[in-house]
Amino acid sequence: MDKKETKKFMERIKSHYQEFIIDEFKFSEWYGKLKDYDAEDVNKKLDEHLNSELYGNQIPKVYFLTKYLIPTEEKGKIKHYTVLCPKCGQAIPDTELDNHLQRCIEAHSIIRDMKKYYDIDIDYQELMEMSKEKFEKTYQKYLDKMIEAPIPEFQKRVIIHIKYPEYTDEDINEIIKLMISK
Repeated sequence: MDKKETKKFMERIKSHYQEFIIDEFKFSEWYGKLKDYDAEDVNKKLDEHLNSELYGNQIPKVYFLTKYLIPTEEKGKIKHYTVLCPKCGQAIPDTELDNHLQRCIEAHSIIRDMKKYYDIDIDYQELMEMSKEKFEKTYQKYLDKMIEAPIPEFQKRVIIHIKYPEYTDEDINEIIKLMISK
């Protein structure tokens, strides 16, 4: 995107989110992040954001708008295809589908279970934007909380298998016995 396209793009955001402020510093920052991408691709990502039930009511972040986009220079060098995530419907490059889908499923599990068992609201977009390391720590904390949650035994077994894949069925039986005896 050139500077003119970036300015027009930011004005488009402002037309949907009046609280979005455009100043010289923000323009410079956004241009620095958007200059490597095609205006058409970035505008499609904005359309996706605007139409999203999950986060369409929030001002888009430049990180989300460029996530999974292929820089203009790399286009044509490698064949990439855009696919839709079967869980959230987001358009992503085929090379990112496995990673995105795993995180998407885990994020939806965290959101569902934290609300159901602990009445805690978790933001999907925040989970998706976390670094890999931070998300893994968050997911491990989630598994710990779910092991302690009042859920059926078979679900506890599944969660223990996820958290401790090296454990045998006998190990898990012992853990379950200890939990029941508490």
